[in-house]
Amino acid sequence: MNARTPRTQTEALALVRRRVRSTLAHVTREGIFPHAAPSATGEWSGTREGNWTSGFWAGLLWYEAALSGDGHDVDLATAWSLRLAPQVDRKTHDIGFVFANSAVLGAEIGRVAACRDLALRAADTLAGMFHPAAGAIPVGAQAEVAAGLDDVTIDCMVNLPLLWWAWKAAGEERYLRVALSHADRTARWHVKPDGRIIQSVHFHPETGEAVREETHQGSGTQGCWTRGQAWGVYGFAEAYRTTGQQRFLEIADRTAGYYFARAGADLVPFYCFDDPAIPHVPRDSSAAAITAAGLLVLAEHATEVTVRTRCLDRADALLSALVTGYLTPQSEADHRPPGMLPHSCYNLKAGWDTDHEIVWGDFFLLKSLYTRARLS
Repeated sequence: MNARTPRTQTEALALVRRRVRSTLAHVTREGIFPHAAPSATGEWSGTREGNWTSGFWAGLLWYEAALSGDGHDVDLATAWSLRLAPQVDRKTHDIGFVFANSAVLGAEIGRVAACRDLALRAADTLAGMFHPAAGAIPVGAQAEVAAGLDDVTIDCMVNLPLLWWAWKAAGEERYLRVALSHADRTARWHVKPDGRIIQSVHFHPETGEAVREETHQGSGTQGCWTRGQAWGVYGFAEAYRTTGQQRFLEIADRTAGYYFARAGADLVPFYCFDDPAIPHVPRDSSAAAITAAGLLVLAEHATEVTVRTRCLDRADALLSALVTGYLTPQSEADHRPPGMLPHSCYNLKAGWDTDHEIVWGDFFLLKSLYTRARLS
């Protein structure tokens, strides 16, 4: 996006951690979970009770705690994670977003028993939404975006890590059965032979048969929404990491290939690959950050050297594009808060946060930089 001296990943990690600290000061003062900040200003908005994105804020704090090794940071991350407890019984697939990145990390990074208990309660809620005829988890009646009981979206692949974790943590096969069925059904319904992903598939509530495809957040009715593409890369990479099933590795690699074939030279894509108004539409930097995180999962866990190398090279290319061309500051005259990842697009169709720093973009960028440093 901007021609400038390349920024190292070490420099970028320090900047993103600085942004976590400045965000913490702001949201503590305001009493809110951060959701989005305009790219031009970096002023966070959010809600006191949180929403489907709020687990990513707790997740940022958990990674900061892991990096700092400070017990006070563990206490902060724990408090923000447990503050999400009132959402644990909501009938929405987004419960995976909320608790896989807050309570699960609290159990794994912080070894906090209350976080483990909360994460298992959330996993029970998510598993309980499983539709036997469809073999998948629908969006749910209480979802904040596109609620419905006959609709399965690609987004849910990134809710499954809650179930993958619960299977290992509790040793109960029921979590595995639901997650495997959902992942396989999503692979069949949402992923095309060339790796393209369609966001949404509706099914007949009695027979479970697919009846209609659409996109909620891409252009038109069939546009390939780039964050949906990224959710697929990351979600199937996590399915492979947990199960070791080669079919999930192949799908993650194939969907990443489609992303790179269509992202353009910038590598940070427009919000939809198919919008006829390109280039006069928003980009979505969060899609690049999510894709990088998924590729790093494959780079660490794939058994074939050629696959690991390809995925690592692609992740490095995405991280380079983000930290050099997007991460603030972009110049000496850039007075925005340091460490912002601007130019994400939440939902252009609805007019929501179309050119913003968004909390999940920050989360996946920090997760990627954290993982990349560990792999080095």
